[in-house]
Amino acid sequence: MPSPNLDDLPDSLSHHIGYLFVRLGKHAQRLFSVEIATLGLRPPHCDILLTLADRGAMAQVEIAQLLSIERAHLVALLDQLERLELVRRAADPHDRRRHAVLLTEPGVQVAAQVADIALRVEDALLDGLPVVERELLRKALRHVARDAEEGD
Repeated sequence: MPSPNLDDLPDSLSHHIGYLFVRLGKHAQRLFSVEIATLGLRPPHCDILLTLADRGAMAQVEIAQLLSIERAHLVALLDQLERLELVRRAADPHDRRRHAVLLTEPGVQVAAQVADIALRVEDALLDGLPVVERELLRKALRHVARDAEEGD
């Protein structure tokens, strides 16, 4: 079902920043999800892949905490990524009770594809904004998000 035109909505919605965040977030997620589906992935898979690409091997508990994913859900996501041969789990050499998760070589390549897809989707969403305004928006959103998380 297509979204109604923003200009057709009552001001109480179209001028409400929270509503605009949600609406834009849903749109961005739809665009991103369609693109990554061709890789057999969903957004939470991409969060994991990009985190590992950036940070290197991590303990499962660290991934769960960093990405706010319930441990049981993370295990299911990692099982799926292992079946796709994008990650592997190994005993942590410093603590055998823990598992380290790392990208495989195909995982590194797919993470790079996901990063490219994310940039393309961002470019499509922000097409009408000049680079300077994009950076101002990014800075403002990071500030608001950081403050919101500190308030939790």
